[in-house]
Amino acid sequence: MILLRDISLVVFFVWIVLDGVVVFRRVSGKAENRDRFSLRVIAAGHLLTWIVAIWLAFARPGTLHPTVPLQSAGLVLMLLGILIRSIAIAQLGRFHTPNVAVLADHVVMDRGLYRHVRHPSYLGALIAFYGFGLALGNWLGLLVIVLLMPIVYLFRIQEEEAALHAALGERYGDYCRRTRRLIPGVY
Repeated sequence: MILLRDISLVVFFVWIVLDGVVVFRRVSGKAENRDRFSLRVIAAGHLLTWIVAIWLAFARPGTLHPTVPLQSAGLVLMLLGILIRSIAIAQLGRFHTPNVAVLADHVVMDRGLYRHVRHPSYLGALIAFYGFGLALGNWLGLLVIVLLMPIVYLFRIQEEEAALHAALGERYGDYCRRTRRLIPGVY
């Protein structure tokens, strides 16, 4: 139990650092920032959720049973989410920025993972965070992640979609009618 929790913590923090390096090197000064504090909401929401979930994992109340199989499944789920997010970021390329910004030559991405959902990088992040919560081996920590992370991402999605609708108009509207936000065929 402790070993899997520790492995998941190392994988998690390595991913967060690498993800941050990849994403934040793409801050765009060439576009109008339409963020409206969603980057701050994501940063604060992430930090609060991670601190509480990790603290609960070490506090012991709420230990999952059977611990090892659930933690193992969580580690696999976390790796799957990281893979999905990484592919989505690579597919969006230079249009993926940490702040909500629309470039002058911005196009609607509707290939690869974006053919199925409008926000696959957020879907991947949510899957990774849910897996991390499970890998921590504590149902209270998992509950905190499951309750708080969607709120943070749904706020960000609302801001992003408003900016894309305003900038790209009907092209983005058509894309929205063909795809779901996060879960193919559902939402």
